[in-house]
This record gives sequence, structure tokens and C-alpha cells, in this order.
Amino acid sequence: MNHEACIQAARDLAPLLREKAREAEVARRPLDEVIDAARASGLLSMMAPKRYGGYELDVDTFFEVVLILSEADAAMGWLIGFYIEHAFWLAEFPENVQDEVYGDADHVLAPAALNIGGGTAVPVDGGWRVNGRWSWGTGIVHSTWVMAGCLAMDSDGGATPMMFLLPRDAVETVDTWHISGMCGTGSLDFIIDDVVVPADRAVPFLGLLDGSWGIAARSGSTLYSTPLLPLLALAAGLPCLGAARGARAAFGEQMRQKIEATGTVKGEGNFGMIAEASLSIEAAELLMRSVLADMMARRHDASVEERSAWVAKVAHAVFMSRNATNTIASLVGASGAMLDNPIQRCARDINTAANHVVFERESRYGDHARQLFGQPITNTLV
Repeated sequence: MNHEACIQAARDLAPLLREKAREAEVARRPLDEVIDAARASGLLSMMAPKRYGGYELDVDTFFEVVLILSEADAAMGWLIGFYIEHAFWLAEFPENVQDEVYGDADHVLAPAALNIGGGTAVPVDGGWRVNGRWSWGTGIVHSTWVMAGCLAMDSDGGATPMMFLLPRDAVETVDTWHISGMCGTGSLDFIIDDVVVPADRAVPFLGLLDGSWGIAARSGSTLYSTPLLPLLALAAGLPCLGAARGARAAFGEQMRQKIEATGTVKGEGNFGMIAEASLSIEAAELLMRSVLADMMARRHDASVEERSAWVAKVAHAVFMSRNATNTIASLVGASGAMLDNPIQRCARDINTAANHVVFERESRYGDHARQLFGQPITNTLV
């Protein structure tokens, strides 16, 4: 599949996501039917290495696909986008580990828990003994492997952030997923209880972020020369933009139906607010697209400060999208409070998704201001 084929596959998959969004929300988990359709679409192989049958397609394809899916259902756009993007993480592991993980498949369903403080690992012969509990296990319901970040302890009492890779049957899930938004992702907690992880299934977390762990050297693909954290910011940010676009589209459709039913236009006093919300959504998209263009032009040649600015811009686009969605939800009328109204779901989803750690407001805005004043940034998550 090439760029155009993936975009068409996303357009073909989107109606199913839109149709099943409320059912998945009520079920508090991704529907088997939707995951099966995502597998069949070929989209989950987008960032997988070619040696396993993947396409190694670039970030611009990812951008368009996740945005299309997220406008249909932000929760499934989030889930499918992270499944796709986590193939990038897996490419950081040694090839013998990737051979085991992929087997005969051309894609892997693997959540990645970022909360490094969730667990600890101590060295043992041949590897690490891992213990801990992690929240936000997006994708774990249908996963085949799991990535968990935790602190690897040394004999001197020091700790190094590491990412560990385990088969799904080595972790235990805990159903904590009672939440106001993004319900359909089924992002359960999971526990790792005294599991020994081989040494080659552990990679330094900071090495993943800055590309120093050798991903680009092991592959000639341009994709793998992209810094991971800005890509993660897009993976989390695009569903927010998609939710805003979905709310705007649903609002327009509901207003057209009211006009056709009554023959009149009501609420003209709100037109300015609606226009402002719509233009904010367009501005947010332009801001994200500018980050996409810079990422593809600079890749790992970008400085830490440039990467920090990219993430700050995506965060700002997310907050613009959230504010616009909340404005639309406040103006739709009494029907907008109904749980099955897609505008209500878009608002719930974006208000939850915008809280992702990568968008931590004070840190991102603070570092952006520091750069204006010629001061060093403080957030290491870049």
C-alpha cells in the first residue's frame, strides 16, 4: 500500500467507526468488529518494517490517515493511530527481538505505557526482574505484546528510565476504565508481577526519544530518522483535531436538519461564536501541518529546542481544538446533552485526550516562553 491507498483505506474504514462509536463507548472497549476491520484494512502495517511486510510509509501518510479516522471517532482514531505509531517504537529493539514479535505477521498490536514511575526493574542473570502497575494501557484489550516504561535500578541505587517489551500473557489487566471520555479505547491498567524480561527486550527510554539507540542506522528508511516524541505528539494531537472537526460537521448537519424542518434559522446571535470556533479549528490544523512539514524537513537534524517548539505548537493546536469543541457543544441546544449525540461524545473525548502528559500545559508553554527569552528549556520529554 502506498500513500494514496492508505488514505482511501482510511476513508473506507471511517463509516464503520462512525457507526460503532456509541456502541464502543457504552462497551468501554474497542469492538472486535472494528479491530478486525482495521486489521483487514492494511493500515496497521503502515509504519512496520518492510522486512515483515510493512510499508514504512512516512509521517504525512500517518497524519492524513489518523485525522480521517479521528473525525469519524476520536477514540478509535486514537487507538488505531497508536497501534500504527508503536511499530516505530518496536523498530528500536534488536532485530532478533523484532523477528520474535512479528513472527509471520505484518503488524503488531502493542500498547506502550509512558508512566515511567509505574514500576521498577532490578538486574538478574540474563535480564531484568520487573514489577509494577501502569495506567493508560491503550490498546491492551486486543494486544499481542506490551511495552512498559519503568525505572531500572543499579547496584549503587541509581535509576535509568527503560522501556521493557513483554508478551501479552505476561501481564494482568485491571478494569479501571470508568471514565468520562475516550471510553471506547478500553485503556485498562495492567500489572507486571515479578516477571523476568530478557536483556535484549529492554531499551533506554531517552535513547528512544533522541534516536541515539540506533534506529536510523539499522534502517535506510526516512521514516525512522524522525524524532519519536514529536511523532507521539501528533499521534495524541490528531484525534483531538479530529474530534473538533467531527463536532463541527455534526453541528452543521444538525442545524441543517432543523432548518429543513422549520424553514427558519434560529440562533443567529451565536453565528459569530460558531464562526470563531470553526476558524480556530482550521487554524489548529494549519499549525499541526506546519509542524508536520518542519518534522519531515529537519528530522533528527532538529535541535532539542526545535523539537520542544514543535510539541508546544501541537499542544496549542490541541487546546484550540478543545476550546472550539466546547463552544460548539454549548451552542447546539438541549439535544447536545444527550449521550448519543456525536457532538457530546466529541466534547467528552477531547476533554479527556487533551490531558495527555505530552501536552502538559504549563511545561509546554513555559518552555516556549523560555526560548523567547533565550533561556534553556526544562522539559526533558522532547
